[in-house]
Amino acid sequence: MNEQEQRNNIKILFTGITNCMELSRRTGVPKSTVYRTVYKLRNAESFDRKIGSGKQRQIKANNARSLVSLAINNPRLSVRKLSCKFNKRWGLSFSHEAVRIEMKQRGFTRKVARKIPMLTQTHKAYRVDWAKSNRCRDWEKVIFSDEMSIWLAGGRVCAWCKGDSKPIKLSTKHSPKLHVWGAFSARGTFPIKISEKISPATLLRHSARMFSRTSKCLVP
Repeated sequence: MNEQEQRNNIKILFTGITNCMELSRRTGVPKSTVYRTVYKLRNAESFDRKIGSGKQRQIKANNARSLVSLAINNPRLSVRKLSCKFNKRWGLSFSHEAVRIEMKQRGFTRKVARKIPMLTQTHKAYRVDWAKSNRCRDWEKVIFSDEMSIWLAGGRVCAWCKGDSKPIKLSTKHSPKLHVWGAFSARGTFPIKISEKISPATLLRHSARMFSRTSKCLVP
């Protein structure tokens, strides 16, 4: 029996029975609930919950935003570890239960992460096909290489500003970067090459020629 059904039963019997003990016995509702309901009926008070009568939030809005940001950046933290890190960072003393309630009110829940294999069946099939098609290849004549570029600038920068003023950031037309290249073959490895101006393609051709002279390997 929910709260509304309890009230309806008390209202029906209250018209003929005014004794709270008798109402509690007939309806099976606790005496404290009967006393409270009868009091409101006699004084014609509303049964609607008063605005602001519930328990107040322990964590204020500004702290709650910091808590949500901390949870987003550390999604694997448990509630207890999240509350400890949150309290330590801001010098607070909220319990893990208060943190759990606040996260729930803001739409966050903890779920078991779905496991995704690093290599899907499609990836494995492609690799098997590639291995089968290269069984007869002379690996003494193959160089495995990889390259990457590391940008030294160009990231978004935020700055404090007042009013409608817009901060500026000095930049160059072409952001500087480092080119990194490495290679290996059946005969050994090649030292990693780092350059600011030479493109990876140029490094590859230059290093391949040096590699072929020293270890007698050829690029296929």
